[in-house]
Amino acid sequence: MKDREFFNSVAEEWDNMAKHPEENVNYIMHKVNLQKGYSVLDIGSGTGVMIPHIEDKVGEEGRVTALDIAENMLRVSQRKHTYDNLKFINDDFLKFTSLEKYHAIIAYSCYPHFKDKEKFFKKAYELLRAEGILVIAHIESKDAINNRHKGIEEKIKSHMLPPVEVLCKFIEGFNFKKVYMEDNEDYYIYIGKKIEE
Repeated sequence: MKDREFFNSVAEEWDNMAKHPEENVNYIMHKVNLQKGYSVLDIGSGTGVMIPHIEDKVGEEGRVTALDIAENMLRVSQRKHTYDNLKFINDDFLKFTSLEKYHAIIAYSCYPHFKDKEKFFKKAYELLRAEGILVIAHIESKDAINNRHKGIEEKIKSHMLPPVEVLCKFIEGFNFKKVYMEDNEDYYIYIGKKIEE
């Protein structure tokens, strides 16, 4: 089953299936230095777990774009979130184009689903402003995530998360400089800053 079909099929039940405790998401957002007025692209936005947290940081003067390949996930999110500065886009991040450049791109709980990693980082670089930040984050260990993805391989194929140091080294090749990383039994976090070529 393709990712889009799978996530469309589970969209209405997703918030009961996947738990995201407030304190854990807040921990990640504390590490991400979003400012008032920032424009943020929330990729793999799903049912909008990150949206209220991003909105809280960027304020009314900021802008949030929720991007997801599964239209049913976005429909659920639209019912939950009605901020004036929020827009929803149903598209594949790897094919997404925008005249707007973002201060930050956040890939929360979705990175393993992007199969072409080279294209992923090239696209992130293209869409970010100078010194924009890229966030890849999970509120679980890589082992927990990798084990879960092994268990659903008959439904969707996901890539395994490498140790964050390995990921960090790989990302450097796409002109990102590490700002923060964490890889333990509770979190998997990479935050990098775009550097000009």
